[in-house]
Amino acid sequence: MKKTKLLFSVGACLLGAWIPMSAHHSFQAEYDDAKPISLTGKVQKVSPDNPHGWIYMDVPNDKGRIVNWVVELPPPNVLSRNGFSTSVYKAMEEAHEEITVSAFLAKDGSKHAWAAGLTRGD
Repeated sequence: MKKTKLLFSVGACLLGAWIPMSAHHSFQAEYDDAKPISLTGKVQKVSPDNPHGWIYMDVPNDKGRIVNWVVELPPPNVLSRNGFSTSVYKAMEEAHEEITVSAFLAKDGSKHAWAAGLTRGD
């Protein structure tokens, strides 16, 4: 009986640890580090969520047409250590500020990228 309880407890712990890990993705699974891109456009919305935030921005393409991009951000604690607090993001969003994001493209070809760096203004 003790073995059964022990096995059940260990199994429950392993299952509990596996569920959050299965939801998390790696950079290499979603993004291509051989495809860097620079995006300059106006911020439409910022969601500095945990574990990763998002910037929704309008970027003009080569023909001048506006393309909607979604850029995934590092975790909020990394952002705040680099000077990007919630108030900074709110100000960028409210002003529809122009920013430049150096990023890596998504492997699936969508207008989705991982932010490696962000510059405000010109």
